[in-house]
This record gives sequence, structure tokens and C-alpha cells, in this order.
Amino acid sequence: MPTRTLRIAGAAALLCLGLALPATAAPARAPSPSSTAPARSPSDSAPARSPSPSDRVPDAVPIEEPVKPPEAPAPKQRTGPVLTLAEVLDSVEQRDPRMEGAELGIQTAQGHARQNKGVYDPVLRGRAAYEPVYRNAVVDARVEQPTPLWGLTAWAGYQVGVGRRPFYNTTLDSILDVDDRVGSRDVRSAAGTLTAGLTLPLWRDRGIDRRRANLRQTKMEVDRMKDVRDAQLLTLEAEAATKYWTWVANGLRLEIEQTLLELAQERDEALGRRIELGALDPLAGVDNRRLILDREGRVVAAERAFQQAGLELSLYLRDGNGNPVIAGVERLPAQLPAMQAPDAGSNIETEIAEALDRRPDRRARTTLRSQADVELRWAKNQRNPRVELSAWVSRYMGRPLIPEFSRNNAVIALLFEVPIPLRYSRGQLEATRANAQIVAAQLRFLDNTIAVEVRDGHQALVAAYRRARLANQELELSRQLAAAEYRKFQLGAGDLLLVNLREVASADAAHNEIQAVSDYFVAKARLEVALGEGVQPVTP
Repeated sequence: MPTRTLRIAGAAALLCLGLALPATAAPARAPSPSSTAPARSPSDSAPARSPSPSDRVPDAVPIEEPVKPPEAPAPKQRTGPVLTLAEVLDSVEQRDPRMEGAELGIQTAQGHARQNKGVYDPVLRGRAAYEPVYRNAVVDARVEQPTPLWGLTAWAGYQVGVGRRPFYNTTLDSILDVDDRVGSRDVRSAAGTLTAGLTLPLWRDRGIDRRRANLRQTKMEVDRMKDVRDAQLLTLEAEAATKYWTWVANGLRLEIEQTLLELAQERDEALGRRIELGALDPLAGVDNRRLILDREGRVVAAERAFQQAGLELSLYLRDGNGNPVIAGVERLPAQLPAMQAPDAGSNIETEIAEALDRRPDRRARTTLRSQADVELRWAKNQRNPRVELSAWVSRYMGRPLIPEFSRNNAVIALLFEVPIPLRYSRGQLEATRANAQIVAAQLRFLDNTIAVEVRDGHQALVAAYRRARLANQELELSRQLAAAEYRKFQLGAGDLLLVNLREVASADAAHNEIQAVSDYFVAKARLEVALGEGVQPVTP
């Protein structure tokens, strides 16, 4: 019978209204089995208007059974594998190009550290000179070994020359020039000269020099880049969790809009039969077809929102080759996970202190401050005069120029250099000190930011939980009103406009609940990132 068809289609569609709702929704109360009368809603207590002849159900089309109010629907079953947050987070860590860039940053820092270790590699130096006027020639070579011990440098060399007269360099030099640490200037020695010596800075570059400063800073840089990578992972996890829950919420809202459209389409057929029997005004059919068009527009908008959410999520969800994967509706979870009552944050100060120790971005900033301290220490050292002590011994292997000369020789030299009035080193110190203060100020601000993020995370989580609870209650009341209004319409005491308003209000209430629960899990993920723990996967 037409009326029975209408009643069955309407009840089935109403049951589907909350098909994609979170698991937090409580089932509506079902009527007592012993009662055959329809359950009364709050709106039924008001006196109903007298039905018009066009709305009244004729005696030839009786209503055989009362329509039961909708109950909490069972979650939809998916045919494909459900996309979980754990899968998205694993994709971010393993295949996201931004994480690959962070890993390459670590390799870059390691390469720089190895490069700075190379400044302590031994160096082989050589020189050959020919003086055509006196027909003299000299060849010397030496090995220098710088060390990180007080800036000490050790070296050893060998020189041999041939010619008629002593060799004199055409450039201005002295015995303190590094190039002259080879001993004898006599080119007529038969077997050459062996020389070995040490150079030790006594003031500037003794406690720290450019080599040691770079070496310490590059070692710190490796640790800092590791912390930068971990901080990048936390940031991407928070973003991925936000995109994931947005995708899930938009997908469930799309299913609600599709169910709302199916309800109007199923009702259109039943209304057509009642109109043919003269039990209903034909304008009701026109109005229902208008509703179908309006709900089709809502479905189109929901589809676009779901498509956009899937595209944004694909930047975090990738296949084995690193290509973005667009998840379809077949991978949607049947419902949102159940929420847990959040902690009010009674130990908020303890959590902030733990977050300051745990957050990798703060560790990276602390390392940056340590690097600035090393640079400041080196800049302070550069204001000191340069005072170096050099000592070397020589062994003449051939015949000396004068027979009375000893084959062994020893030299001690002291070099000093005092820039006046130290404008370069003072300016350098001022700039370095300012840079260190900038890093310290940034670190203080980061500490304040972390404290605010932890406090705000707790407040956002509590607020989202409360909103979800209120939205659940609103949804239950909207369902009851929608069911009551539909019963009145079947009995001829209501009109289709009110039925549509109640149905749309019920769908909007379901949207609000989905959004509130989604916001809860987004807030939960952001709080976990603020605490430095990383996003904990939640399985729907």
C-alpha cells in the first residue's frame, strides 16, 4: 500500500541519518514493546491543527502500524582496508620529502664536521728555486702537523742546494717566516739539511683558535641537525593528524548528505502514489522535488570538501615510491573513535618542565646558543696580541761552508704581533656578542611559546570534548523532533516543509558532532606534539 511504502522508506532513511556518526552518539530510547501507540515527542503535547482535506489520509489507505523513532544506526561496513592514522604517520616518517631533506641536512653537517677535522691533516710543502746569476739551485720540502693541543704545530723538513755561492731569496723574508724553517742557507752543503721544530702560541690562539672553534661548532651542528629533523617530524605529524581527521570528518559528512538525499528520493515515489490517490496536495510533490535539488547541491558541496581533504592528505600519504596517494571513500573508517575524558591539566607546570626537556626544537636552539658561545669565546681571544714561540733543530748532512761550523744547530725564536688600535677584533667581538644575545632571546621566547602551547593544548582538548558531548545531546533531540514531525506528516497533521526543516536540522546536528569529535582528536594530536611526545595513533 502507498502509505505503508512511505512509512517504511521514511523510517529506513531516518535510521540512516546518523550512519556515519561517531561512536560517542548514544542510542535513542526505543518505545516499550507492550505499547502499540506511537511514542510522543515534546512537540506532540501541543494541540495539533485539524488536517485539511488534501492532507487527510483517506479511509481506503489506513496506516497499519505506528512509525518507531529512529535508533542509533550501526556503523557502515567497508569493503576496502580502512586508512588509519598510524599508516599516515608511518608514511610521513618514511617517505615524506621533507623528512628526506632533514636527513640530508644531517649528512651535510656530518660532511662539514669531517671537513673541519681535515684541518689537522698533515701537510706536505715543497719549494724549488734557481738563481741563474750565481748558478745556484735549492730544493726543500717539509711536513707540517697542526694539533688541537694549545694550537701547537710540529714540522720537519729537508733542504739541499747546489751552486757556487750562498743562495739568497729575492723576496723579503726572515728566520721567523714559515717558509724559512728549513735551516741552512748554504747551497754548497753536500747532502742537505734536516730540520725539525715546534711552534706554540703563547697568548692569542692558545686557549682557542679558528680551527678548534670550527671543529667544536661542526660537532654541535650534527647534533643540532638531528634535533631539527626530530622537530620537523613532530611538526609534520601534527599537520598529518589534522589533515587525516579533516578527511575523515568530511567523508562522514558526505555520507550524511547522501543519506539525506536518498531520504527525499525515496519519499518522492511514495508521495507520488498518495497524490495519485488524491490523499495529498500535488504541491507537496513539487516541494519534495525542490528538496531533492537542494539536497543534491549539498551533496555536491560535501563531495568537493571531501575531494579537497583527500588531496591535502595525499601530501602526507605516499606509496613505496614516494608518490602521493589520494584515499577514496572506500578507505573511510566506519565511525570516529570513542573519546576519553581529558585530564584537566592539574600538573601543568610539571608537564611544561618536561616538555622543555623533551622538545627537540628547544634542544636545537640550545645547541645554537652553545655554538654562539664558542664563537664569542674565539672573538674575545682575538683581542689578545699574537705571541708565538718557535724552536727547531738542524742537522747538516754534508760539508759545512766553514770547517768550524757544527753539524748540529738549534734556534729559539719569539714572534709577537699587536694590532693597533684593535678595531677589527673589537668590532668582531661586538657583532659576535650581539648574535649570541639574539640566540639567547630567541631561546627565551621559545620557552614561553612551549609553555603557551601546552596550556592551550589542554584547554583546546577540554573544550572540544565538552562541545562533542553537547553536540551529541543536540543530535539526539534533533532525531526525536525529526521522527515526531514525520509521524505528524504521515497522520496528516503536519506539512512537508516542517519535515524537511527537522531532517536538515538533524543532519546539521550530526555535522556538528562529527566536527566536534574531529576537533577533539586534532587537539589531542597538537597537545602531544606540544609535549614533545609525538602523535599517538588512534584506531577508529
